[in-house]
Amino acid sequence: MRAREQPSKVAYRFFEGIAETQTLTHHELWVQSAALACRLVDLGLCGERALIVCKSQRNFIVAFYSCLLAGVVAVPTAPPRKQLLLARLLSIARDARARAVLYDFDEIDQIEPESIGDACARLDLRSWQGNENPAELATRFDLRDVGEQDIAFLQYTSGSTGTPKGVVMSHGNLIHNSEAIQLGMALSESSAVLIALPLFHDMGLIGGVLQSMYVGYTTSFIQPAELVRYPERWLQRISSLRITTSGGPNFMYELAASHVRPEQMDGVDLSSWEVAFCGAEPIRAATVSRFTQRFASAGFRPEAFYPCYGMAEATLFITGSRVGQHPLVVRHGDSDVIGCGKPRHDTIVRIVDPDTCRAVKDGTVGEIWVSGKSVAQGYWMQEAATEQVFRARIPDEDDTCYLRTGDLGWLRDGELYVSGRLKDLIILNGKKYAPQDLEDTSERCHPALRRTGTAAFSVVAEGAEKVVVVAELEREWTHRTVEWPAIEAEIRAAVLSAHGVAVTHVALIKPGTLAKTSSGKVQRFQCRSSYLAGELECVTA
Repeated sequence: MRAREQPSKVAYRFFEGIAETQTLTHHELWVQSAALACRLVDLGLCGERALIVCKSQRNFIVAFYSCLLAGVVAVPTAPPRKQLLLARLLSIARDARARAVLYDFDEIDQIEPESIGDACARLDLRSWQGNENPAELATRFDLRDVGEQDIAFLQYTSGSTGTPKGVVMSHGNLIHNSEAIQLGMALSESSAVLIALPLFHDMGLIGGVLQSMYVGYTTSFIQPAELVRYPERWLQRISSLRITTSGGPNFMYELAASHVRPEQMDGVDLSSWEVAFCGAEPIRAATVSRFTQRFASAGFRPEAFYPCYGMAEATLFITGSRVGQHPLVVRHGDSDVIGCGKPRHDTIVRIVDPDTCRAVKDGTVGEIWVSGKSVAQGYWMQEAATEQVFRARIPDEDDTCYLRTGDLGWLRDGELYVSGRLKDLIILNGKKYAPQDLEDTSERCHPALRRTGTAAFSVVAEGAEKVVVVAELEREWTHRTVEWPAIEAEIRAAVLSAHGVAVTHVALIKPGTLAKTSSGKVQRFQCRSSYLAGELECVTA
């Protein structure tokens, strides 16, 4: 429809370094995607799964839409830059029973065919056209009817608390969640959006790629790796492009607040920024305060901050704040908790006792359960897990099925407050502690410690629960050996003072070695396992 009615409008704009590299108009996107869809149909891939493994954001978007058009179930995943990511890619390929790989870089050719599967076709997006003209191919393509329950793609979870699983997303899920996001964030065709998130992950794919097409605005993209190295460019582009909507996980805001230098903000104007969304990981009140104060002089308004909550199992968006509302902050135990807004559309959020499965009163902490048309179909080829997670019911109520999120939180006046993960909780002498609180306190106690580079968890030693803090050092501190004992002592003192928790062991590790998911979330379970196995890359014995 958009290619027919708005052919010359730019759908997507791509940046690399300081320059715009490419654009895709609606017409160009249609031609490229329909042509590739023809090729996928010719290969007999309708109804089959195809991995999408791209370094180019442009290639990724074309490949994803071509799968939707051809009836191929897309399976987005991260390019295998490290051995761990290669193992993840191969695991996903086997689990999804992929029949094709759509890619755009040489390393894929070096993977042995039997590792992915002998029946798995490889399609290099840099050269797939051969002598064929995309425009001519596109004219041959016939649009097919799509049902709400038809599978659109498999979104493999980031695996922050376990093995990644393929979430089955239907076309109906995508439409419903897109409507919820548009309503929640007040998006329109005049919105200007900037995304610096991985496109293979739900926030970048649904909130970035698909939302743009659903509403009809232009989205600009920068590479996530560029944001990590040069966080100032994120803010500079918001200013130069007069962006109205941008955001990501908590760590993006922490990175900018901690590393952007004053001289890099010369001439930067953030007054156009209306929706600074933040989600995908626990939102730290201290980060919100630091970012807001740090960039107030550049025109950033505190009411632009938009806390939200979501997950792949609910397509993406579950709750969100009201646009233009100051973030709600309440004191809970030893920490401040940010309100994550209210559900949109017909999504229902309940707070349930995880043991009895009965609803609890407002203000009482329990497990967050979700119901609505955005909740996905289940886990790919895992009926037992699907039954347990996606088909929960509250006793003595109707037969409504709920998604068990595994997250803890409470409701107050309809507002959702998220306090942590059920599996990550640290329990000492009957009292529960959220590891995020201990991690935040640790990171802020000394300049040697990297932001979002800490994991806190408990282990059993001598018949009792003991707390361990694993923390990455900033690179310049990895050789300042004399000061390491003082850093460890500072962490212990800070956590004890703020939370009354005695840290049994502090492990300082090399920068960039903390176990994280493909979306940047700390894998506490994996970190704990590595600690117990003696496999952490510690700088100290």
